[in-house]
Amino acid sequence: MNIGLIRVLTLSDQKEIDRHGLIIEGAFSGLKVRSRCIEDHPKGLYDKISEEEAKPKIISLAKELRKGVEAIIVSCAADPAVKELKEILNIPVIGAGESLASVSRTLGGSVGVITITNNVPDPVRRGLGERYLTWKKVEGVESTLDLKEGDILARTLNTATALRKQGSNVIALACTGFSTAGVAPKISKELGMPVVDPVLAAGSIVYNLMLNKECWREDVED
Repeated sequence: MNIGLIRVLTLSDQKEIDRHGLIIEGAFSGLKVRSRCIEDHPKGLYDKISEEEAKPKIISLAKELRKGVEAIIVSCAADPAVKELKEILNIPVIGAGESLASVSRTLGGSVGVITITNNVPDPVRRGLGERYLTWKKVEGVESTLDLKEGDILARTLNTATALRKQGSNVIALACTGFSTAGVAPKISKELGMPVVDPVLAAGSIVYNLMLNKECWREDVED
């Protein structure tokens, strides 16, 4: 199944642009991801203003990616332009934020959210509903670029530990930069609790879509 993926961080190296797609391909057999990034956002999206500025760029890029793919993932926990694209395109559009919330609320009753901003992204907070417990920002992080620093695992682990002490039994990582840093499995192992990666959460939704399509095709053939 061919998937389009939109990065909201402007990158010049195609290998870096492909990173989230490769994470999905490595985890879910049968998914092939074609990735593109929007222009003029070298720090990614980090507040409401940058999100609004990015929306028309995301919509334009999604229309280009639409050709030859069966679904599109917007790789950002704030799900910029996802609502609009669901209305415009005739294929599934999946946001990393709504996917993160869906998987997290399934895994636990009290979800703690780790952010890079001074608020929980709306799709994550709304999607968690009554399962939302609390949130905490990683110290010293202002944009996704800061998640590339050498001590980011230790700082994110400290944040997750604090959320666990407050009663969280699931940790939701509310920035796809955490996926790039690859911190989820390490923190999960250290704390002995589910830590949900937003890119993998989005990939799991698309993988389920693929399996449903395959079952539908088998029924038609029978």
